[in-house]
Amino acid sequence: MKRLTGRTLFVVTLVFAAATTFSGSAVAQYGYDDDYYERGSAQQAHQYGYQYGYRDGYRKGQHEGRENDPGDINVRALQDASHGYSRWMGPLQFFQDGYRDGYRRGFRTGYQAVNRGGKDGDYDDEYGY
Repeated sequence: MKRLTGRTLFVVTLVFAAATTFSGSAVAQYGYDDDYYERGSAQQAHQYGYQYGYRDGYRKGQHEGRENDPGDINVRALQDASHGYSRWMGPLQFFQDGYRDGYRRGFRTGYQAVNRGGKDGDYDDEYGY
């Protein structure tokens, strides 16, 4: 009986060692240990940045539209362009590019939504007389 237990223990140890060894080679072969699954791609980072930038720009544009000041864009936000960024989103520089694109478009849209520039405000693009 002791001999059978010793063999069983030996086989289990051997199987465990083989599994550990071969799983390490799978990691090396397929690169599962890199941060591919933890970080997004450049395209994803740009999209996340665009969404955050658009939202921030839209709010700022609405504020400036109420004050009738189209030139008061937040330059600091455009320089940093990292509001909302997390490492899992992807490379920072792509997030920043997307943020700047989204911020500019959001600012224009938010500004125009509030400040109709002399129109009558009923969104039919006809001037009120």
